[in-house]
Amino acid sequence: MLGSQLRLEPRSHQTLRSPSRRDPCSARQPPERLREATMAGSLLLPLQILLLTLVLGSAGQEGDKSGEKIIDGVPCTRGSHPWQVALLRGNQLHCGGVLLNEQWVLTAAHCMMSDYNVHMGSDQLGDKRSQKIRATRSFRHPGYSTQTHVNDLMLVKLSRRARLSSSVRKVNLPSRCEPPGTTCTVSGWGTTTSPDVTFPSKLMCTNVKLISSQDCKKVYKDLLGKSMLCAGIPNSKTNACNGDSGGPLMCKGTLQGLVSWGTFPCGQPNDPGVYTQVCKYVKWINETMRKHR
Repeated sequence: MLGSQLRLEPRSHQTLRSPSRRDPCSARQPPERLREATMAGSLLLPLQILLLTLVLGSAGQEGDKSGEKIIDGVPCTRGSHPWQVALLRGNQLHCGGVLLNEQWVLTAAHCMMSDYNVHMGSDQLGDKRSQKIRATRSFRHPGYSTQTHVNDLMLVKLSRRARLSSSVRKVNLPSRCEPPGTTCTVSGWGTTTSPDVTFPSKLMCTNVKLISSQDCKKVYKDLLGKSMLCAGIPNSKTNACNGDSGGPLMCKGTLQGLVSWGTFPCGQPNDPGVYTQVCKYVKWINETMRKHR
């Protein structure tokens, strides 16, 4: 996770350009619509938009030995996020997610793979005391678009039931959508630096505030879909980054967002983090789990 100073104003005219160093952690190149999207008044997104997934680098292997943490963030209080999971490609971090119940995980649709190892029960990746469960069945939202990334959520069914305990618990789905200005917490094992990457072994947390769609559209214009939610902190560097995709945005004890996308390098001024707004999908989540018991 990284930071972003948020002044929600239109930018001066700048052209889209790729960073000088190719990001080794984006799961794929951003879709054409995101890479070449034209802002109103001939403004262009000045930096590459990316999905916040991870391909290279293992948080477990490249541990946070120096104590480095999320910019403007801290290691999560031990055991404070027992619903947080990591989707691993082998032993390497791919995405975050949350545990819905003993058999189901919720994450971002763009995190889809053919199979996963799901880490849960410890804030430390590679902890031998954690549970690691294989999963091979994924159910993307049927309205997910690889071009616009609307409806960016997916259910993953575990191959066996998770053992619930004090360190493995179900997340609380929302009964309502929280308003702009609500203080929330985003968490993940994603990189703490950008464009160069540094992966912590411990789960990291930072607080952000929900931003209204009206204000967020001043930055992202027509890239911001109705199913998307923005969050950040004015005059601060705090945001999700590569490897955090699918991870939770928790507001007042309920899951309000899943990390979806942002600009690259992470932590650019005026660029809020963009999340899938979970409160709009509770019915689909419950119906899909019932259908595929």
